[in-house]
Amino acid sequence: MQIVALTSSKGGVGKSTLAVNLAGALALRGPAVLVDEDHAIKTSRTWLEGSTIPVQLADLGVYPEGTRSVVIDTEGRPALEDMVDLTRLVDVLLIPTAPNGNEMKATVALYEQLRAAQADMSRVRVVVTRAVPSGRVGADARDHLRGLGVTTCTTVVRNYAAFQRAEEQQVLVQDVRDERAANAWADVCALALEVS
Repeated sequence: MQIVALTSSKGGVGKSTLAVNLAGALALRGPAVLVDEDHAIKTSRTWLEGSTIPVQLADLGVYPEGTRSVVIDTEGRPALEDMVDLTRLVDVLLIPTAPNGNEMKATVALYEQLRAAQADMSRVRVVVTRAVPSGRVGADARDHLRGLGVTTCTTVVRNYAAFQRAEEQQVLVQDVRDERAANAWADVCALALEVS
């Protein structure tokens, strides 16, 4: 079983959007569950409840037999010690960041705090999200982070309106009627392959 958690010290980075769609992409390879640890907001839970998305909701540590992939959507702005503990429980800890100066600075600071707190950094990866679909903004942000010594996913998840529509319609982004939905889904699938 593979366990991927998404966390951030900032809100609004697309964590829950990525969690739901990543779980959906991982479900293509076998049974996948999603754990929504954000008990206050419950974005992932609300998105999945009553939907036809082939991902089962589960509680942390209680997974149905045969589960191949677990995606954990952490609470917003969890305590540093909780994130450190997660690095010892999961295969990959993803930290989404948008490609702008403030979010990237916060992400680099979090990365360094995790390192200083003795987190298992071999499991921590930053992923650039909400990048404009055209141009090199996302790739440049990724390369900049790598230049700072931050382990960063190759995949850049671009900011398509189809992601917002997917949440509104309680579907995966691949199921949205939008000419760019296929591009958005391709980004998610590339990330799923990268973290597998």
